[in-house]
Amino acid sequence: MRIPRLMVFPVLALASSLVYFTSSAQEPASNSDFDMTASYIEACSCDMFCPCYFNTHSTNHMGEHHMDEHFCRANLVLHVDKGHYKDTKLDGAKVWIATDLGSDWSTGKDSWLVVNFDPSVTKEQQVALADILGQLYPIPWQKKGVDTAAFSWNVDTKTGVAHAKMNSGKGEVLLERVEGGNPSHEVVINNLKYWGAQSNDGFRMWKSKHEAFEGDGHKFSYDGTNGFLITIHFSGKAKSASAD
Repeated sequence: MRIPRLMVFPVLALASSLVYFTSSAQEPASNSDFDMTASYIEACSCDMFCPCYFNTHSTNHMGEHHMDEHFCRANLVLHVDKGHYKDTKLDGAKVWIATDLGSDWSTGKDSWLVVNFDPSVTKEQQVALADILGQLYPIPWQKKGVDTAAFSWNVDTKTGVAHAKMNSGKGEVLLERVEGGNPSHEVVINNLKYWGAQSNDGFRMWKSKHEAFEGDGHKFSYDGTNGFLITIHFSGKAKSASAD
């Protein structure tokens, strides 16, 4: 079932020319309307580790026509550990974000975004999460889509495998933990900002064995590319008039 676009697009259209990968950390808003702690299984088309966090443009890939192309095609699969938006509780909500960041963060050139809500996410939660995600990822997306997709989300720390998969088979992320010099400790990158979030628990290096997505006219598939797990903390003021 496709969600009415008018409900979600206005809040996803929030845009900024700031590069949120490298901007300084924000302080949590006082008397915030929303507060969210969310964990991600994330993978993209780049080599490890995300050049996007250190540049204003995406990786230069060699295209199928042997021409240079800049893109970062990714799946950001999140599970809300704990959160609220005004009086709406968000605990347990799941969202699958498929995207290509395009070639220029400030203009949104060549970029697209498809937000897939798990069917268990209520209409009230969809509106709330649309506002939160619009503020968390404020790129001026060139093309946007919203849909519903049931999917599984699982991180197994014992086996070192993280797996998210759409029931339809049209989306999948499979990560394997990167072994460090000390096998009793994960490889973690700290002191690095994640988009607009005020804080995170570190980028845990879990390399992508496979990631894929098909939907809203987009299709991609990559093996052996960048991947990580992360838990973020984000709070702020509501900007969605429909949620007031």
